[in-house]
Amino acid sequence: MKSRPTLKTIAEHIGVTVSTVSLALRDDPRISRATRDRVQEAADALDYVYNRHAANLRRGDSATVAVCLNELSNPFVTEFLQHMEAHFREAGRMMLFGHAHESLALQAEVVKQMAEHGAAGMIMVPVMGTMAEELVRLQRSYLRHCPLVLISRDVDDAPVDRVINDDGLGVRLLLEHLQALGHRRIAWLGGGQGTSTARDRERSFVEGLAIAGLTPVSIHHGPTSMAFGDAAAGPLLDAPNPPTAIVCFSDLVALGVQAACYRRGLVPGVDISVTGFDDMDVAAYATPPLTSVRVRTDVIGQQASALLLARMAGDQTPPRCQTVDPLLVVRASTGPVPDTPSLPGDAL
Repeated sequence: MKSRPTLKTIAEHIGVTVSTVSLALRDDPRISRATRDRVQEAADALDYVYNRHAANLRRGDSATVAVCLNELSNPFVTEFLQHMEAHFREAGRMMLFGHAHESLALQAEVVKQMAEHGAAGMIMVPVMGTMAEELVRLQRSYLRHCPLVLISRDVDDAPVDRVINDDGLGVRLLLEHLQALGHRRIAWLGGGQGTSTARDRERSFVEGLAIAGLTPVSIHHGPTSMAFGDAAAGPLLDAPNPPTAIVCFSDLVALGVQAACYRRGLVPGVDISVTGFDDMDVAAYATPPLTSVRVRTDVIGQQASALLLARMAGDQTPPRCQTVDPLLVVRASTGPVPDTPSLPGDAL
């Protein structure tokens, strides 16, 4: 295999100094246009590729930012990746990401590896059960010179910056919508246990009903999956006096609920109302399209990226928590309470 061409290779090829080649490749105006063109032509002919890592080492800097994700199976999480990657690319930064599989031990290992690979800053969606003490340990062990920003999930008393969706507001918007449609028998299917999102969404659900003088028909917990929504909805739909609306922790859970409805001859939005949360792309194409709460991943990604880049540039202000308001997106899966609620099997 041919050895990789270097600045010295180009310099020797056209008879100039290494420093001239370096400046020319950076389009430095101190080098004449003719010389810059000669250097670029030689670099192309020799298949030279700029080694940014080596340049960063010389400057004592790194162009790499790391993103540690709790999991990848949820399409919602990858939306953050897409938005953040675009912002970092515009800033001339390369994004490195790792996957912690909802494991505290693996999260620590991923953070360690990213720090060892020279990450200059890190964004994290913390795994379930992450506490402030764990973040302090990670900072002391691996992130002494690497600022950290949390997104999506909050951690109480975290000594780092956070950019978080206002989950409580999102659930309140859903309840106001359902109550305006006449719903009073409302159930909750939760998910993401051990996270701030699960805690804040369920708390807002219970408190919102209490303010209206209502109590939940039922509260069930499980994984954030369609399978859980399908399985948990069955007993609710088969009950003698079923809820007229089911509020779900996420779109994935809600899609499972809709599947359970159809197997029983019930049409979401007509016989029963179903809501999701996150407003993933699939929500608009569900049958029927799903009423959901849009988490503004673009805004969260932009704010988190800007905050991290500012920290990397030397911002020493105290850590802060920025919340982003979600948006209610009303679609056909919600409707008025039917005059005579359908029971499973009525349409069969």
